[in-house]
Amino acid sequence: MADAAAGPTGVRGPRVVVDDRVGVGATVVAVVCGWLLATRQSVVVPFTLGLTPVSIAWYVGGLLLLLCWLGRQHVRPPHRPSALLAMGMLAATLVSCAGLMVRGPVGDQASQSLQLVTREVGMLAAVLLVMVVIGSAADLVRVVQGVVVGAAVSAVLALLQVATGVELAGALVLPGLTDQGSGAMAGELLRAGAVRPAGSAGHPLELAAVLTVVFPLALGLTLSRRDRGGTAWPWAVASAVIALGAVSTISRSAFVGIAAALVVMAWRWPVRRVVTGGSAVVLVVVGAVVAGVPLVSRLADVLVGGTSDNSVGSRTSGLSYALERLPSHWLLGQGAGTYDVAQQPVLDNFYLTRLVESGVVGLTALLMLVGGAWLIAFRASRRGVTSPGAGDFELVNGILGAVTAAAVVALILDIGGFAQISTLLYVLVALAGSAALTTGSTHHG
Repeated sequence: MADAAAGPTGVRGPRVVVDDRVGVGATVVAVVCGWLLATRQSVVVPFTLGLTPVSIAWYVGGLLLLLCWLGRQHVRPPHRPSALLAMGMLAATLVSCAGLMVRGPVGDQASQSLQLVTREVGMLAAVLLVMVVIGSAADLVRVVQGVVVGAAVSAVLALLQVATGVELAGALVLPGLTDQGSGAMAGELLRAGAVRPAGSAGHPLELAAVLTVVFPLALGLTLSRRDRGGTAWPWAVASAVIALGAVSTISRSAFVGIAAALVVMAWRWPVRRVVTGGSAVVLVVVGAVVAGVPLVSRLADVLVGGTSDNSVGSRTSGLSYALERLPSHWLLGQGAGTYDVAQQPVLDNFYLTRLVESGVVGLTALLMLVGGAWLIAFRASRRGVTSPGAGDFELVNGILGAVTAAAVVALILDIGGFAQISTLLYVLVALAGSAALTTGSTHHG
């Protein structure tokens, strides 16, 4: 039965009551995604050569899919373009690794390159698994919920650290697992005289990247729940917590990424929502300034005056270094996975790191992965405007905003060096593909 409802553009149209039943596979994947962001990925399973529970879940899921295919069992077909994008990344890494082996690796380069190949096999399995288990809009919502819950837990831990100085994320280790420790150094936890929390991430910069990318998902989920007539306030609270957690990292990337995501998402929002939301943000900032909140003054110093850590200068010198290295191995790079920050400068740019490691071939594959996922999500959001399922547009629009934030953050941070955010990028590719399938189908059960 349909009734009249206002769409995302303010035009009233039919609202379709949909079946909210969720498959078991979508729930399992949602738990894995939540575990990815809610726990430190330095916690590994003993006797597995350093694999985390999440990594094992991806490999097992990929193996099950392979066995089902070999056994001619029925498997829901994934979104083919999204699968090809992930396969392109793996193929480029394999070619770069092969080029390194032909030239002759030095030191640990062979093991480093093969390790990246193995990891990207797991990422391909993750993309396929996520898309296979999502067969409806309800399944898509469940997986997004898992991502948002995981990020919210990490944000809460970060805010508790800021408020009390107590770091609890490292204590959240299940019995039997081994914590290899965070990669953050003490000096990297300070900026503008304040301690930068890492939450459940391995580094404050990774926490900023994760929360920046997940915030659009949380916002889209909130608006989607509201349009569907469901309970929206828990997701609104989660959105606020995630935003505050991102701000607490005192990271420029958080502001740039969230701003870019909101610009893209607001393109099809009603004017009233844009004006009301913008005014509310301004009032909150002004109120914080008047109240003399210390975090606000620190943020202003970082955004306006810069910091003493020379992060902007390091990115400029990183670009120069990458361009100097390019002529040596311009096609396949120095070897996938072999960039050593102990001997080479930190580039703070995933695209540049990929260029140096895997050459033009690797960079092209990465640009196709990110740009392709963005285009897939954009087209899905356009179909979501006229989708018969209430809330479909807002959810897919959140996915589009998240992919936008990830693309921008990759310009400021080498996300390939961090387990959570690099895995999240592939999850977003899968979510974009799943959104394309769910919005392109008339079945919303």
